[in-house]
Amino acid sequence: MAIPIGGPITVALVGSPDYFKRYSVPRHPSDLVNQNCIRFRFSGSGAIYKWEFDVDGRRVEYEVSGGLTISDTLYAVDAAREGIGLAYTFEQLALPHIRSKQLKRVLTNFSPTFPGFYLYYPSRRQPPSKMKVFVDYVLRHSRKR
Repeated sequence: MAIPIGGPITVALVGSPDYFKRYSVPRHPSDLVNQNCIRFRFSGSGAIYKWEFDVDGRRVEYEVSGGLTISDTLYAVDAAREGIGLAYTFEQLALPHIRSKQLKRVLTNFSPTFPGFYLYYPSRRQPPSKMKVFVDYVLRHSRKR
């Protein structure tokens, strides 16, 4: 079984006002070669995430460079607020800082939206009661957002 939780997720690329005093505002994802990007490393594989953007109707991956690589997107937002670089993060994580003008969102027209998260579990006629309680809990709490 696959149950959607939380709905679609949009990406936001953000930087602080101080950052944009030192670097130009990118107008296209190809401009990222001239930026200091905060990269994300998967803790399991060690691979660096390639940033994805929607360009001319298709999804394009960009390998970015920068002086900081993290493995937690919350740290990326904090580092962006400190002016260290551009953060590629979930829109919901950045929105409070965008609203307070601590961060500025860029490349909005290229930001992809992903289907979101799903809860996967084995299909059975009679799932264990613990599984049913857990699924009900996740569904109830994911709808509050």
